[in-house]
Amino acid sequence: MEDDAQVGQGEDLRKFILAALSASHRNVVNCALCHRALPVFEQFPLVDGTLFLSPSRHDEIEYDVPCHLQGRLMHLYAVCVDCLEGVHKIICIKCKSRWDGSWHQLGTMYTYDILAASPCCQINKPHLPSFQ
Repeated sequence: MEDDAQVGQGEDLRKFILAALSASHRNVVNCALCHRALPVFEQFPLVDGTLFLSPSRHDEIEYDVPCHLQGRLMHLYAVCVDCLEGVHKIICIKCKSRWDGSWHQLGTMYTYDILAASPCCQINKPHLPSFQ
């Protein structure tokens, strides 16, 4: 992550994430899908998985970290490496197809909602895969 970032950008991202977690009095994050507790490290990779921001709070996920990005309220979520790599069976609650997160980069933070960005079926509102 730091090697690919422009000079200072990786450090700014790290500080943003750690500040958001500190403001919420958190030193662990929970996987949005399987709820596994993920310790937060001080250097990249910050978690054993990936982090992402969502402009809306997912009511189905009880573990979010509210934060502000460019004056906008966002919600920080994590997905563990086991859920990303398919070790846990994650299926869509609507169409029952399996969710594939293997193409996401580990140890980074996406500034968009990775669960809503690549839906597996046509629905009226975004939904989340469920852990089974």
